[in-house]
Amino acid sequence: MWDILLNNGEVIVKLLLAVVVGGFTGLEREKSNQFAGFRTHILVCIGSCVTSIIGLQLFNQYSGVSNMDPARLPAQVLSGIGFLGAGAILKNSNGIRGLTTAAGIWTTACIGIAIGYGQYVLGITAWALVLATLYLLKKFDKVIKKSQTILKATIFNLDDVSVVFNKIKTYPITIKSFQIEGGEENTWYVNFLIEYDKKNILDQLVEDLKKIDNVIYMDYLK
Repeated sequence: MWDILLNNGEVIVKLLLAVVVGGFTGLEREKSNQFAGFRTHILVCIGSCVTSIIGLQLFNQYSGVSNMDPARLPAQVLSGIGFLGAGAILKNSNGIRGLTTAAGIWTTACIGIAIGYGQYVLGITAWALVLATLYLLKKFDKVIKKSQTILKATIFNLDDVSVVFNKIKTYPITIKSFQIEGGEENTWYVNFLIEYDKKNILDQLVEDLKKIDNVIYMDYLK
């Protein structure tokens, strides 16, 4: 009876720890206005923890009569988490969003599995590193990461798109991608996704681009 109580108590501790891990990890994603946030990370961590616990219990119960693998269920969880993470990734005109959230979901599942196996030091240490990455390195990432904006142009002649492109390349600016859409009366709308270090460069660039023949409109998203 005492052994049963101890086992049940340990299961409860594991599940509660999974709630804490998933909750604090998802809280940062919630504050960052990501699709997968507080509740999603809690559920992922609990579910992963449960599969590890079930795998261990089935192994201990049937290891003498069957060839049980305690890692089989958690392995399937990691495969399934890939689909959930893919749902958090969004591609738009500004690039790709959600990669950090998808990686966080997968890592949270891994930590939940570790907790379910009783690897508390591994799970808590990994969780601490995850929190440091999300909270502390986020500020560092903003320092080293270049700013992005969209340079919007309306051009009368399609051949002059290359002229505008080459002019942008003369500045310390990186063109990440661009889209061209046809308009009325042989006009063309071009959106350049660019990276830059200093904002005052953009104003000078826009003024120079406006001087190009057949450039009807030129500005950037402020």
